[in-house]
Amino acid sequence: MLAISKMLGIMNGVIIMSFFAATTLREVKRMTALRKAYEQQLENLPKGSVCVKERNGNQYFYLTYRRDGKVVSEYVGNDEAAIDELKERLERRKGVERLIREIKKEIALMDKVLEMVR
Repeated sequence: MLAISKMLGIMNGVIIMSFFAATTLREVKRMTALRKAYEQQLENLPKGSVCVKERNGNQYFYLTYRRDGKVVSEYVGNDEAAIDELKERLERRKGVERLIREIKKEIALMDKVLEMVR
């Protein structure tokens, strides 16, 4: 009777671990798809920062970023609305990059857990 009780306990543990592994695996797949969606968003968001250069008492706004290891500055005009929108899109990019880093950490942690369960 004790052996049967012990076996049922072990089987219960196996079922719970199997359920845990399946749930974790589904979460890894979901997080991977989410990461890919965020990475696609990055393709449409500018990178760099807005810099102001003064010449002859006038302010000129530039988007500054790196391309092929070199610093590139592109003139963006003096329209405040356009500059504000550009700044918002740059902030959105930073937020998306932060989310991607967090998702990568979560996926790595779940992969470690799955290795222990297998």
